[in-house]
Amino acid sequence: MNLEERRKLFCENFRLLKKNIHWFKKSLEKTKQIKDIKNVNEEQLGTMEVLASRYSRSIDILINKLLRSLDYLEFEDISRKLDIIIRAEKRGFVKDFNILIEMKDLRNELAHEYIEENFKEKVKEIIEKSKELIEIINKIEDYVKKYKYC
Repeated sequence: MNLEERRKLFCENFRLLKKNIHWFKKSLEKTKQIKDIKNVNEEQLGTMEVLASRYSRSIDILINKLLRSLDYLEFEDISRKLDIIIRAEKRGFVKDFNILIEMKDLRNELAHEYIEENFKEKVKEIIEKSKELIEIINKIEDYVKKYKYC
């Protein structure tokens, strides 16, 4: 794949992430309006499930698509996911690469959570991590503008 094809792939992933984050923010605002996450009705639980789904998708796109395609664009080795995450810290997207690992771990926990009470606790974690996730996306956007990738 030549440089232009690599850039195009990265930009497609960047647009995909931005679109997904747009919908994540909408779900986040709806979920924040729920006064008592421990005592929710069926509709509110559905709202929380949508947030969890959009969070998980955002993390997948960020790590598995966007950061990987950025490394590919910049001719970095993309064989190890940990190296991809570490380079996100080196680029200034996160203060500590462990933040991305924690976000990915939360995403994995959500995929295997079947007990409603535990799920509600995970939703609280999503809300707590949401500000940081949005900041990461903003830093990536600044990086993309700086290097005129898209």
